[in-house]
Amino acid sequence: MRAWFLLLGGLVVWTIHFFALYAIGSIFLTTTLGRALTLLMTIACLAAAAGVALIAWRAERDEAQARWIRVVSLWGVALSAIAIVWQGLVALLV
Repeated sequence: MRAWFLLLGGLVVWTIHFFALYAIGSIFLTTTLGRALTLLMTIACLAAAAGVALIAWRAERDEAQARWIRVVSLWGVALSAIAIVWQGLVALLV
């Protein structure tokens, strides 16, 4: 179960961020409250992604399968962090 958490953790955080921004954008449109909620959600999701990355970084490194899971997890978190920043900036600039 831990392996699945590591492999999918960053992508799940990205999904939560995506749907939360979609809901915020649909409800609040371009109000100041919508922008503030977008900023808070982006920061919270980046912190969650950093937490997943920290857990993956501290994972076992001795077996080949554990190393593979660790590397894939860190790449997934990196991709997710880029997507979270991208979506957050677009929502804040519009």
